[in-house]
Amino acid sequence: NPIQRRIVADDREQTNVLVLAGPGSGKTRVLVHRIAYLIRARRENPRGILALAYNRHAAVEIRRRLVDLIGDDARGVMVLTCHGLAMRLVGASFTGRANRLDDAGFQEILQQAVALLRGEGLPPEEADEYRTRLLAGFRWILVDEYQDIAEDQYQLISALAGRTMAEEDDRISLFAVGDDDQNIYAFNGASVEFIRRFEADYGASPVYLTDNYRSTGHIIAAANTVIEPARHRMKTGHPIQLNRVRRKEALGGMWSGRDPVARGQVQIVPAGDNPITQAQVIVAELKRLAGLTSDWDWSSCAVVAREWKYLHPVRSLCELEGIPVEMANEEFSVVWHLRETQGLVGWLRSRDSRLVKSEDLNDWLVEQSPGPWIELLQEAIAEFTLETSGSETSVDHFIEWLAEWGREVRRRQRGLLLTTAHRAKGLEFDHVAVLDGGWDRVGRGEDADATRRLYYVAMTRARQTLTLARLPGPHPIQDALPDVPSLHRRSAPVNLPPAAPELARHFRRLSLRDVFLSFAGYKHPDHPVHRAIAALSPRDRLDVRAGSGRWELLDCNGTVVGQLAGSFEAPDEMRCAFATVWAVATWDREGSEPEYRDRLQCDRWEVVVPELVFEPDSKTVGMAAKNRMANNPAGRDMGPTRSSG
Repeated sequence: NPIQRRIVADDREQTNVLVLAGPGSGKTRVLVHRIAYLIRARRENPRGILALAYNRHAAVEIRRRLVDLIGDDARGVMVLTCHGLAMRLVGASFTGRANRLDDAGFQEILQQAVALLRGEGLPPEEADEYRTRLLAGFRWILVDEYQDIAEDQYQLISALAGRTMAEEDDRISLFAVGDDDQNIYAFNGASVEFIRRFEADYGASPVYLTDNYRSTGHIIAAANTVIEPARHRMKTGHPIQLNRVRRKEALGGMWSGRDPVARGQVQIVPAGDNPITQAQVIVAELKRLAGLTSDWDWSSCAVVAREWKYLHPVRSLCELEGIPVEMANEEFSVVWHLRETQGLVGWLRSRDSRLVKSEDLNDWLVEQSPGPWIELLQEAIAEFTLETSGSETSVDHFIEWLAEWGREVRRRQRGLLLTTAHRAKGLEFDHVAVLDGGWDRVGRGEDADATRRLYYVAMTRARQTLTLARLPGPHPIQDALPDVPSLHRRSAPVNLPPAAPELARHFRRLSLRDVFLSFAGYKHPDHPVHRAIAALSPRDRLDVRAGSGRWELLDCNGTVVGQLAGSFEAPDEMRCAFATVWAVATWDREGSEPEYRDRLQCDRWEVVVPELVFEPDSKTVGMAAKNRMANNPAGRDMGPTRSSG
């Protein structure tokens, strides 16, 4: 559209730009086309362009679109996350940090990178020369999702751009895209104040992108109604709207005529009085919509919640009814340590050639036994092929790339996706249902409007239909919504079927922090436990029992193949019904704590990482109910028992 073209083709020199882009407004398209314009129209050297993305998923998407647009010219453009850039500036290695199960060190690396760029400890003339060498000819910096940067990332970008440098020629043009209405990561240190300070920092008045190319008119109108009361907004007076081409279409899109109930409006659906009835209502509604079209695809649908615990009964019900379903709560720390990942790395290091091509990697994959983690590595290699245009590269470079990629995995969707609103950021789906529950909670570091922004992000993931669930009690967002044409309030559900016992299940996918990493390492290499673990594959059934101070995992032969960490705690008032192998990871002497290394009998061993399935413990729940009655003889409402989430 004209505003996008004006932004892309801005020919001013040494000009900083802030693009305030609403959801679905084509912000990534504009950023990618801006890069393409600089290369193709301005004849800028691709190696002088740096694009910073919030995470690797966004970086891959930018690179993919850039390759589609300008082909091989895209190869010289550096597209990184802030952490990835800092690692390169400092000379740190992702593989060197692979055995650390926390991100505390990355903050230190960001700070080191900032100090290098500022030449701290050097005379001014040496500092300038050192900065020039570090920046390697960069002339243009483009930053995506600027509203989500934290203090250290803000300082890194400031140092890159030379914000505080006296000479204008020493500064680098900064092009930032963001939306303060979508700032939702305050709990992770991100601050909306940085995007609000952009004009003062860089002398740039914002340009607004408000044409929405994603959602129907009704979804857009409902989302505007939700976000409008938020305070200190930068887009006040600039609501998102249907893009020009679609303004003559029905506000509910194709579902205006397809759905005789909602007619394309955003539905508010009473969902019973607990998370299980909510799951029944929402799954029934999605099945109703599925029955209205011949091209329904569960892998283009999502159920979004404030907290994971509200998604467990949805997963259970989908599994009972044969609906393909997956939860988006994979633990990144395990990916580098997977048996499959380390098998690939070991094969690469054992080869005579120190160079590798995508064809070599795919040939290795074909020889492996199929499984979910081999499928994940297939996705990794496809992304690597995209980033390298399939060219031959060094083995060391690929291994380093794989270690970085493994920190931020996002699987290709294969069924109904169950996700939190935080994890859904950056995604979009044809059909979205937003669950009730937990929306009154304010997280660490969040301001009074944080929940409103999070709900707004959840709503604006939807392209075609949007359903908002409602449980009894106050709702901080829905209670204030006026009766507007974009909303359709449904009547309460009738005759919900009795809930199957399985719907009360709670799924707990563990991480490396939750298991006793040294369990098999304490056993001699010839001990039978190593053969028992080697025989396990993902999805194999495990038994669980309380051991001497630690929970124990047993295979089908009764062999103890692992233990949980001593700090592991089960959900209250629930028992572990069974477990499955989620992954088999590798660990080694070097990654172990120094005080335990003397007890190890192996240099390297495997670790079983399970998914546990909990069910209500009838004895515990019954005793808890009796205790509540004894302490509350008048029968006053004491509220629900402590959440199992």
